[in-house]
Amino acid sequence: MDLNAFYNIKTRHGRFAASFIIYLGEKDERIRIPKKIGQDLRLKMADEVEVTRISKIVRSPTPKDFLNKNYIDLFYFIPKKTYSNLPVICREYTKMHKKFLECWYSSKGRPSELSLKRFVSTDFLELCGYYQAEGSKLKLRARQGRNFLFTNSSPRIISNVVRKLFDIGLEPEVISLYCRYDKSLAKRGAGPKIRRFCSNLGLNGARLKIRSASRIENFVSIVAVTNSLFGETIMNAMDYFRKRFAYKIKDSEKELCYKFLRGLFDGDGSIFVHRDKSLHIRIMLYEGRKEYVRDYANILQNLGICGKITKVKNKNPYILTVNGNWQVLSKFLKGHILSLNIKKQEMLLNAINQHERFRTMEPLFLFADGKSMATYELRQRTGWKYGWMHTWLRRRARERIITLIRKRKINGTLNNVWRLSKLGTEELNTLLTVKEGLKRLHKD
Repeated sequence: MDLNAFYNIKTRHGRFAASFIIYLGEKDERIRIPKKIGQDLRLKMADEVEVTRISKIVRSPTPKDFLNKNYIDLFYFIPKKTYSNLPVICREYTKMHKKFLECWYSSKGRPSELSLKRFVSTDFLELCGYYQAEGSKLKLRARQGRNFLFTNSSPRIISNVVRKLFDIGLEPEVISLYCRYDKSLAKRGAGPKIRRFCSNLGLNGARLKIRSASRIENFVSIVAVTNSLFGETIMNAMDYFRKRFAYKIKDSEKELCYKFLRGLFDGDGSIFVHRDKSLHIRIMLYEGRKEYVRDYANILQNLGICGKITKVKNKNPYILTVNGNWQVLSKFLKGHILSLNIKKQEMLLNAINQHERFRTMEPLFLFADGKSMATYELRQRTGWKYGWMHTWLRRRARERIITLIRKRKINGTLNNVWRLSKLGTEELNTLLTVKEGLKRLHKD
C-alpha cells in the first residue's frame, strides 16, 4: 500500500459487514478501525476483523475552466491540498440524474467527508459576493478549523444565503445558525417571530441557537458551516472571481460580474442622497483590507464606473466611494445591485426618481419598437402633471433623443406625436420601472 494516499477498506465480522475511508500517512504503522465502524461490526476487544477488499481512491481530473454550458463547475475550485498541506481526494458520482462531488480530506486521523453538487447556477457568484462582503476570511492557526462563517443583520439576506447553500448541495445537518437579538425586542414580543423565521429556513432544529443578548442593535445572525474544506473552496472561488474581474471583464462575463457585485454591495454597500438642492448621490463600499478594496475599484473601472478610495484616520475600514451620476445609477438598476435590502433599494429608486433627467419628464407617445401609449395612461402610471412636459421635451430634442411629428394619423385621429429613439425608449422604460418599484415598496 502506498503512503500518503486514501483507501476504501471493506471489512467483515461474522454476519456483519462495513466499509470506511482511511488516509494512510507516513507515521501510520497499521490500519485503525474507527470507533463507529467497530460498533457497526459488533466488535469486542479481542475480536479479529476480516478485510475483504482494499482499493485506492484516485482523484478525478480537475476541469480546465470554471464555466460549463452556463453552469459553474465547483470541481474547479476544490483544492488539491488544504491550507494545512494535506491532500484532498475528490470524485464524481450520479444521484437522481444529477452529478455530485464526493470529497475527503484528512482531519485528526480519520478523513472528513464533503458532498456538493458539481454543476450549479451562476447565482453562485452572489454567494461569493456575499462572503466577500460579510464572511470571515480564513487564517491558518494551530488546532483551529477554517469554517464558513457569514454574519449579517438582514433577515432577507440571511435567508438568501441559506437558500444558496442548499442550492449547491449542502445538507441541513451541516449548516448552523446563531441568532442574537436585542433585549428591547424581546420585551416587545419579537422573540417568537424571530424563532419562527429561523425555523422556516429549513435547518435542523438542533443546529439553531437563538437567544437575546445585550450590546446588539436589533438583530444579527451568523450562518456557519463547520467544514474546513468547504470554507477553503468558497475562499478559492471568491478570490478567483475577484481577481479575474479586477484584471479584465469580457463582454460575455458582464452578467457574471454584476451578480458578484450584487452580493458584494447588498452585503456591505450603502447609498446616500444629500438633502440639498444639488441632490448629490454617493454609493459607498467598506472594506478592511487594502488589496481587496483596490480590486473592487478595478472591477468597477472595467465596467466604466470610477471610484475613489479613502481611509478615515484612526479607523480601520477603507472606503470606496462612487459618485452616482446618471450612467452609474442606470447600471446599478439594470444589474439589480442594492436590490435585496429594501431600504437600500428604495434609496436607489428615489435617487433615480429625483435625478434631473426625470424631475421634469412628461409622457411621450411613440416608442422605437413601434408601440404607442396615450398621454393619459402614462400620466396615470407616473403621477405627473401635464405642464411638466415642455421643458423636458426641449432638452431631449436638443439631445436628439426625440423628434416631433405634427398631425400624424393614429387610430383614425390626427395627433401631434413625439417619436422616441432607442435611447429615449430605454430611458422611459427605466423611469416606469422606478415609479412602479417605488409604489410596490410603499404598499409593502
